[in-house]
Amino acid sequence: MAQLSLQNIQKSFGSFQALSDVSLDIASGEFICLLGGSGCGKTTLLRIIAGLEEQTSGQMMLDGDDLSAVQCHKRNVGMVFQSLALFPHLNVGQNIAYGLEVRGVDKAKRLERARKLLDVVGLSGFFDRPVSALSGGQRQRVAIARALAIEPTLFLMDEPFSALDAGLREHLQIEVKKLQRKLGVTTIFVTHDQNEAMSIADRIVILNEGRIEQAGTPTEVYACPQTRFVADFMGTNNIFSPEFTPGGPALLDGTPVGTPTGDLKDFSGLYTIAVRPEYLSLKAVTDQTRGLVGTVGFVRHLGASIETELSVAERTFVHTMVSDRAPEFAVGDRAEIVCDLDHAWVIPS
Repeated sequence: MAQLSLQNIQKSFGSFQALSDVSLDIASGEFICLLGGSGCGKTTLLRIIAGLEEQTSGQMMLDGDDLSAVQCHKRNVGMVFQSLALFPHLNVGQNIAYGLEVRGVDKAKRLERARKLLDVVGLSGFFDRPVSALSGGQRQRVAIARALAIEPTLFLMDEPFSALDAGLREHLQIEVKKLQRKLGVTTIFVTHDQNEAMSIADRIVILNEGRIEQAGTPTEVYACPQTRFVADFMGTNNIFSPEFTPGGPALLDGTPVGTPTGDLKDFSGLYTIAVRPEYLSLKAVTDQTRGLVGTVGFVRHLGASIETELSVAERTFVHTMVSDRAPEFAVGDRAEIVCDLDHAWVIPS
């Protein structure tokens, strides 16, 4: 178990500022996902925690001790790299036991540990198999077992499933989460995939240009984005700035888009809000329609749901609904757009 505290971590590569004032507390046994696009600093932060990079400034404390003062090979960190980096000249069991061998663990004990971990990751009977004979998913499991063999204080994973097909990736996400819960090891997982982070993290830390934009549970970052970047980055959002009138409808360019009855009902003036596609409804246009009308530009059938994209002047709105309940609109049709503003979230300016 480990409690990790990062305080004002900065990292520069020459004139390039990769990380700026990153502060984060990670609880013992927590599963954290570092999420962001390419170049946001998530892998750099992971490598600093592992000791593969040195921060320019800032402090890292692990269980009250200064982690920065500990050499990389003495940090007791298990890491799974994106490339996996398995040793091709060693069989599966030898790969898993390698870290223990470097630490001088007795041969019998390290081989016993390797066999137990093969059971844990669902590869019983694979001990003597050459790495070259494994599938992609099996190699991932071996890399995970090797990282866990040393009983790490911190378990770090750098986009380990990015090269796998969608079905296998989803299966391994579930297996890793189950394994992490079973072992209780503090885990930091780097990904650029929002769905992956949502499905496995206890908390998601969203980075942008070397800074933390927001940290929270999957529900918090999805339903309550704190910045415009998070609202844009986490899934699909309809972001616009209507004018609110206390007790009345919100108006977009003078046209009603919905009437709030909850927290926003007493708002007055212009506010930028985010509304998820599932909180829009579409209605057929009639002679009595006085609300916001859009033109359907694209329809996507996603199996369980149907996504409809509509244009209103220069704006685009996206509507999503369960397939067997979704209204039937085709490209070119016009539809009234009504927003459930009780599920809208105000984006701080």
